[in-house]
Amino acid sequence: MMNKNKKLWGMLILTAGLAASGFSILTLSEIRIENVENGVLDESFVQAYTSLRAGQQIESETELNAAVAHDVDNLRRSERFSYVRAVVEQAGEKFTLVYKVASRLRLRQIEITGAEGVGNRKIKKELELALGDYVDQALVGEKVRKVEEYCRKHKYPAATITWDLKADGKTGAADLLLKVNEGEKLRVKRISFEGESFAGDSVYRRMIPNIFPSRKSSDRFDPWELRKIMQQKKTWWITPWGGAYKPETKEADIAAIRKFYQDRGFLDVKVDGPELKQLGDGKLELIYHVQESVKYQIGSIGFDGNTLYERAELEKQVKLKSGAVASRAAIDDAASSVNHYYGNRGYIHNDVQPVISTDPATKIASIRFSVREGELANINEIDIRGNEKTRDEVMRRELAVYPGELFHQQKVETSESRLKNLGYFETVNSSYAPAAEGTNAYDLAFKVKEKAMGSFLVGAGFSSVDDLVVFADLSHGNFDIRRWPPVGDGQKMKVRVQAGTKRNDVEVSYIEPWFMDRKLALGEDLYYRNNGYYSDQFDLQTLGSRTSLTKPLGTFTRGTVSYSLEQFRVDNVTAPAAADIWNDAGTWLKSTVGTSISFDTRDQFFIPTKGNYSSTGVEVSGGPLGGDEDIYTLELKSSEFWPVLKDHVFNIKGELRTVDSYGSSSRVPVFDRLFLGGPRNLRGFKYRYVSPRDPKNDNEPLGGLSSWYCTAEYTVPLWSKIRAAVFYDIGAVSEDTFDFFGADINSDFGIGMRIDLPMFPLRLDYAIPHIMDKNNDGADGRFSFLLGYSF
Repeated sequence: MMNKNKKLWGMLILTAGLAASGFSILTLSEIRIENVENGVLDESFVQAYTSLRAGQQIESETELNAAVAHDVDNLRRSERFSYVRAVVEQAGEKFTLVYKVASRLRLRQIEITGAEGVGNRKIKKELELALGDYVDQALVGEKVRKVEEYCRKHKYPAATITWDLKADGKTGAADLLLKVNEGEKLRVKRISFEGESFAGDSVYRRMIPNIFPSRKSSDRFDPWELRKIMQQKKTWWITPWGGAYKPETKEADIAAIRKFYQDRGFLDVKVDGPELKQLGDGKLELIYHVQESVKYQIGSIGFDGNTLYERAELEKQVKLKSGAVASRAAIDDAASSVNHYYGNRGYIHNDVQPVISTDPATKIASIRFSVREGELANINEIDIRGNEKTRDEVMRRELAVYPGELFHQQKVETSESRLKNLGYFETVNSSYAPAAEGTNAYDLAFKVKEKAMGSFLVGAGFSSVDDLVVFADLSHGNFDIRRWPPVGDGQKMKVRVQAGTKRNDVEVSYIEPWFMDRKLALGEDLYYRNNGYYSDQFDLQTLGSRTSLTKPLGTFTRGTVSYSLEQFRVDNVTAPAAADIWNDAGTWLKSTVGTSISFDTRDQFFIPTKGNYSSTGVEVSGGPLGGDEDIYTLELKSSEFWPVLKDHVFNIKGELRTVDSYGSSSRVPVFDRLFLGGPRNLRGFKYRYVSPRDPKNDNEPLGGLSSWYCTAEYTVPLWSKIRAAVFYDIGAVSEDTFDFFGADINSDFGIGMRIDLPMFPLRLDYAIPHIMDKNNDGADGRFSFLLGYSF
């Protein structure tokens, strides 16, 4: 900012001087370069970055200003100068252009002392200066402050750095001397709390409440609950590099602890600290002192200042009940609900504040909501700001508000949520301003900050089915297939390549979420798969495409129609000549039309804790559609999630499927038949091993025409991103169509672990067979592991 101001000041002087004399065509008699500081100045370097020359004629003031501004910008961008200014001096008919500059120094040496703990190498890396760089006092000061902050964040909270930039006026070089005063290295070994409301602080107590939480309300809290919400963390034996003492988090942590108590009814709580206790060897114990006071219950509830709506109407918006715990969070939510009530009826600039009166003797908190009613407002114009790549219409079609209608706070917030859910923006904020004085019309603006939507992932995975797989994944969530650069139209594009010991895949996916400017999603998938994990007796190659249209049918319901054209090739068959697999060897063309309806009320897409996802669908291949297969498939599946106790989740999911041939076709090929077993359904059995068998082929799984399975799973949080699971799986596969319960049942039970790492969620399970048919009799317990989510 300082350099810009200096440049502007120089230009103002130039313009004012010319304006005073009246501008006519002039000739620059001389161009002079001045170094405003003592030091070495290479005038040829300045001339190389400037365009104006002695003897050059200037025809207009605009031309002169533009040329000088361009030269000053070039000199500033060279980073060779800490100060640049241009002025025109006039003496009669003689005009002299003067460039006044202050040269930066060329860094010749960096000397660091005192960095015994952090180390000279780390200091130099964080300094971000290399020998030969051009520096000045301001630049070095900025770099040194960053290094100082780095030291403070890495266990040296009292670190300070002094520095001296020694210039060599003869050569234009400079030596930088840094003196580091690290102070004592401090790590937080323990974070403790003193008060009347704390239970024990053992590892046992830390885990047991997660696994067996009590339904009864308690006034005693485990210290780990507070440590979990604090910014200051402690070091562990498995993370000795962590736990640096950060005094700058003090106020935020005290506020978090206070809120924790106030949300549980301790409205008068006082929190002091932390008290620092030296444990030796640079280790600290932080002790926070908590005075809980009393736990309050809600008493009377009233309103002041409301004239537009009756008290009884506002009371309906408040979910507080007399006698309930006086939670500050619940009280603030009640105030927000009253504010929303006004906002949803066109009123803006409303303010609702709770006034809480506590009586420690009776342990009662009386609440009165002070209401300041706003003014009625209509929406004039809607402005979109900050979208440099995303087109306006992509955002406007998601809005729930329109120009000309009455202001509606909930619709504005819904619009914000929809824009956030697009996944294109880091932040979305709405604001409004008067459109014109003396009216109730307001302009509504949505300001966004775009984020990078493209991603390129390279990795490796391993599962009990695929074995080793390496993959490359290129995707973009805000694609535009019709423009270049192809960004900003809200389409989704993905290319994935996988190669492994048992599979080689190439997949290309494209989704247009607003096909033909309607809320109609067009999907196109192209894929090639070469899979060897289906069986040891054959390989299956698939080349295909699928086109789909999906439309919302309600708040939670979607309908989909699709068409797919696929070519299957069964080759490398090693089965005996009499085996049924030989009947399916060769190339098959499959032409399929399908339709499905899905219902989804889950709270989260990947790791839900409550809600239901159900779908039913039918596919028909062949017949008038052509191809080598005349079959149909029916499918019904559902998954229900229930939150239980404290962050526990109980999930029951099941699936029914049946497939059959029709017309002149008498066979469903092996790649379309039904199997169970493996990490996605019956985890206690080998992949595809729950199936009718081929007696002519060493009892090889042949697949059936009907299948069902059901899974009950209970997950418990252990630590952040890690959950334990217990489960029971049961299911069967029948030889006949619609014969769901005629086949022998197989089931298993087991335990598992869910590690919810972003992009790489891992499911580890150990399952023991419980009920086994004759084909799986004697099966042992088995491990299964899966990289990815299971739906």
